[in-house]
Amino acid sequence: MSGSCPPTDQATRQRGFTLLELLIVLALVAMMAAMVAPRLQGTYDAVARSGERAEARRQLENLPLRARDAGRVIEVLAEDPGALARELQLPEGWRMQALAPLRIEANGICHGGQVAVQAPGLAETWTLAAPDCGVLDAP
Repeated sequence: MSGSCPPTDQATRQRGFTLLELLIVLALVAMMAAMVAPRLQGTYDAVARSGERAEARRQLENLPLRARDAGRVIEVLAEDPGALARELQLPEGWRMQALAPLRIEANGICHGGQVAVQAPGLAETWTLAAPDCGVLDAP
């Protein structure tokens, strides 16, 4: 009979965690999440801004191809703040304006120039190089 009944000291011993231990661990996890969440939002915003920036740059660099495909000259005057917006599909909240007249011939030759770029949290000047309108090392 003694083989089938466990000793009394093992029978009263409980396994698992108490409610207090679980609440403490839950509180610690909640505090860590509260510390990390704002940084994750900032990281998400930076990644989104980087993607939008790359897209805006790609569209500027594709202007010679668009001029050649359409067989027309693309001329953007500095006095017309919406001229580039009509030629490009910029991300929401982005604005670009030529600082000097920007001309792209019908054969795709770009004469170069500078473009003022404004976006949420961003204000830069990008230089477009001749003859391909490549953006020179946008900061």
